[in-house]
Amino acid sequence: MECPAPAGGFVQLSPDRRRFELDGSPFFFTGCNSYYLMTRAADPGLQQQVLEVLDDAKAAGLTVIRTWAFNDGPEWNALQPAPGQFEERVFVGLDFVLAEAARRGLKVLLALTNYWTPFGGMTQYVKWSCERRGVPITDKAQAFYADRHCQDIFKNFLVTITSRTNTFTGVPYRDDPTILGWSLANEPRCEGDYSGSSLQDWIDSTAEFLKSLDSNHLITVGSEDLLPDNPYDTMNQGCDFLRNHQSPSIDFATIHLWPDSWLTNVDDERRVQFARRWINCHVDVCTQLLRKPLVLAEFGWKLDGRAAYYDKVFEQVVSHAKAGHAVTGSCFWMTASSAYPDYDGMTVYFRPPTPEVESQNAELMVKNAQPDQQQCAADSLQPSLGDLQSKLQGQISSLLDHARHNNKSVVEVIRHNAKTMHELNKQGKECKVM
Repeated sequence: MECPAPAGGFVQLSPDRRRFELDGSPFFFTGCNSYYLMTRAADPGLQQQVLEVLDDAKAAGLTVIRTWAFNDGPEWNALQPAPGQFEERVFVGLDFVLAEAARRGLKVLLALTNYWTPFGGMTQYVKWSCERRGVPITDKAQAFYADRHCQDIFKNFLVTITSRTNTFTGVPYRDDPTILGWSLANEPRCEGDYSGSSLQDWIDSTAEFLKSLDSNHLITVGSEDLLPDNPYDTMNQGCDFLRNHQSPSIDFATIHLWPDSWLTNVDDERRVQFARRWINCHVDVCTQLLRKPLVLAEFGWKLDGRAAYYDKVFEQVVSHAKAGHAVTGSCFWMTASSAYPDYDGMTVYFRPPTPEVESQNAELMVKNAQPDQQQCAADSLQPSLGDLQSKLQGQISSLLDHARHNNKSVVEVIRHNAKTMHELNKQGKECKVM
């Protein structure tokens, strides 16, 4: 199933500022996460993997891809290996991603840094600041927000990326409608700050600065987003969904949803119930108080039950959209090329993985299926690790068959939802004409 590609204009807010519009018509979407596109595209030998992801997304009817526009420090294919120094080869990789996405009618949501340590992010900025000031190096990302050196480096990056001209299209990033918008960070928070002021001050100043550099694109915080009254331990995270997104330069809100990671001591039924409440309460806040669009920017589920869970999440998003509530789309986590292993156990493949990747995935499934190895060494009643591995290795074939079947079911659910979102856009466009 291949649905019509979106038009080529900028994604903008509707007149009531509660939904997205594209060329004057409603823009509801089904999207995906594929975080590694820039780093893969920086290597000509790996660009085919990027093209495969983009081709598969288009063929499935997806219209938005969320990905990283950062990679800092000593990381492989780092974009910013040192403060203010940018690797042109990697920037060309990001150019490639945007140019090829544009050719397929895809919009791209770009995250600008990361609270977590993978790909450098805030932790790397803090390390750079410590080195510059000659103080002991810390890896505490929460120091990023109030550190003047960190902010100088980050703002220089914002100037650099918004003013960059794509080497394939000749279009400056700030003028490129392929970019749906900017996420200030991936899952920002400030652990230990009960007041929430550190993160809030950073959101206010950074979003305002970014808007002064680029008035064409929408801006979001990029948070999960945490509320005080939920069973996930957020009381020391320094986040407040409503307050954070009330910032005047923030155009839309995002949430992430990981009930099987957050709620470890309950059954799947309770997790699904939590997911429903999580979506509903954030939609209510966006519709009634914020009056800004909401995007479910990350959601995923373990292999077992994934198709049914995706279906429930998609159904809920569609229901809110049809009711005129402030929700505009979702991006599942994640999709990858057939040559990229399922490292986190959350990958949806639109085409069969290569034999090499299937072998790696099987090893990962075996590893993840092992019980906690930190047990009493004197407990002779416990089976040895070797015995467990031998038993599990014998089940690899059935594990892979199970994975293939589940993946196929998930893909069908995704395609169906993408088609539904396209139909909503079509209906909205027809209403505009009438």
